[in-house]
Amino acid sequence: MQYFAEVYLISNPLPMKMNILYAICAMAVLVACSAPYQAQKSVWTVKEVQESFNKDSAKKYNTNCILYRGTDSLSHYFLSQFTDKWVFLSIKKSELSLIEEKPYKIDSAVKLGYYYVDPNNHFVKTRDFN
Repeated sequence: MQYFAEVYLISNPLPMKMNILYAICAMAVLVACSAPYQAQKSVWTVKEVQESFNKDSAKKYNTNCILYRGTDSLSHYFLSQFTDKWVFLSIKKSELSLIEEKPYKIDSAVKLGYYYVDPNNHFVKTRDFN
């Protein structure tokens, strides 16, 4: 028994309290580093899309546009670039009705979207996507 205690002391030179402190510090660093990469919001309301669009439109380097990607049985899907971040977003069909609906397909062979929309004008088509 005494031999085991001596071996343990040699193989673990740090006291138990120090190990716990290092583990807490490591977890804090991990959380701090992963905070900017949290999952993006995917389901948006019409008002949230309009607010983000208008906020970005006020900036002089604005390249903001919203691309309509299609509709399934539950939602309309869009792609936008808000504040230098590409955002895939969806709006529930119960909240927004579109005049021209196209099928939403998740396939690498399908083009990225159908047309650009204006969120401040009931998401009407503004121009085609090339």
